[in-house]
Amino acid sequence: MWTVDTIGASNNTYYRLWASSPTDVWATSPGDLSKSIAHFDGARWITYYVPGMNTLHSIYGFAYNNIYIAARGGGIWKFDGANWTKFAHLSVDGQTDIAFSNIWGESSNDFYAFGGYPDTNRYYNNSFIAYYNNNWMILDTKGSNGIVGKLFKNSWDDKIYILTLKAGNGLFPDSTIIYEYDQSNFKKIYSSIWTGGQQADISLINNEVYFILGYQLAKRVNGQFQTFLQVNNLNFYQRIWGRNSKDIFLLMIDGLAHYNGSDIQYLFHFNKVPRTQIYGAALFDKDAFFLVYESQTGLSLIYHGKLK
Repeated sequence: MWTVDTIGASNNTYYRLWASSPTDVWATSPGDLSKSIAHFDGARWITYYVPGMNTLHSIYGFAYNNIYIAARGGGIWKFDGANWTKFAHLSVDGQTDIAFSNIWGESSNDFYAFGGYPDTNRYYNNSFIAYYNNNWMILDTKGSNGIVGKLFKNSWDDKIYILTLKAGNGLFPDSTIIYEYDQSNFKKIYSSIWTGGQQADISLINNEVYFILGYQLAKRVNGQFQTFLQVNNLNFYQRIWGRNSKDIFLLMIDGLAHYNGSDIQYLFHFNKVPRTQIYGAALFDKDAFFLVYESQTGLSLIYHGKLK
């Protein structure tokens, strides 16, 4: 059973979604400051702004009273269940002009905040990764290139995989790069240009990293990609979320589909096509939230699926 809520206002895009439970769902937007934070309490969505938080592209937490946001300018903020307070102020190479993409980690004493900072052409192609383990450490990212969009640890081999997005500045194609990171070394294992059907992505499903390589879903085994699923539908939009290997949601150009371990079926079709996107998901046993943006209407929507 699906319901749809509109959050924020027209042309105020929400890009990040995180939830501790079906009655505690959060989204952030870099747009209208007065509506940059959205929260769902199980009954309704409210939007608000915290002074000092600007251009929000991140939110991640470990409990309802332990949530973090990284804001433009190097600030990290923490929510304790009642209030947001400044947690850290980070810089790199003497500057704080950091565009955060997101936050991810395994605990409140073991997490990463990542994004990028300007190169000589003012594109945010200089990778930025900060690691928190009771103290902050800025990682040396000289071996990578592009703004860090995603970072996950694979439970099977304890390796960290990083996805960066590199702006071409008109000199070369915009591209996505996937790195394997180990002890300060970045090993480039895949790259693709931003062309329909060729995009790459990574997703964390049941603590395992899945690689989206065009129309293939793959795992990393003994240093090699091992195809897990070949998607034969050309409408596949190279983005997935899931709870396990037999419960995976796939973004399609025209809607959302689901893989149950044997076949792929549509769950719903978008009202507006093309260019409708799903930017994030929060999955629970009987609830699924998807953060949807319709470029034609400028609306950010929450599709909430609930098992009867």
